[in-house]
Amino acid sequence: MKTAALAILIMTVAALPGATAFAQAEKVDLGKSEYEVVCSSCHGVDARGNGPFSQNLKVVPPDLTVLARKNGGVFPADRISSLIDGRTEIAGHGSREMPIWGNRYAVNVNEEHRLDAEAFIRGRVLLLVDYLNRIQQK
Repeated sequence: MKTAALAILIMTVAALPGATAFAQAEKVDLGKSEYEVVCSSCHGVDARGNGPFSQNLKVVPPDLTVLARKNGGVFPADRISSLIDGRTEIAGHGSREMPIWGNRYAVNVNEEHRLDAEAFIRGRVLLLVDYLNRIQQK
């Protein structure tokens, strides 16, 4: 994914009603918050695959801080995005019909939400991808 396109999409998400004010008032990292809610139970708070639920899994969750290193020094944003949103299946995440996150990344946003559901979901995914990119080991 091109950096400019990623930046535009992240700014779009940040423009969600209340998101900017919330982030500024509380100094919240929305990508980190998304990670903590969705990923940390398996991948750990530090993203190294040592979450509290990881001991119950047949396959140890990977260290998410070395994705760029394992990809020749380039963070694989498109691949990570497709893994998160279910376009690319990972056995540990469940089938496309029932991913481990339930409907968090499926298009079923509350009818009251004024934004396009697909854009809303894409925004959540991009916040998470951006956070993962920022925590890569140098």
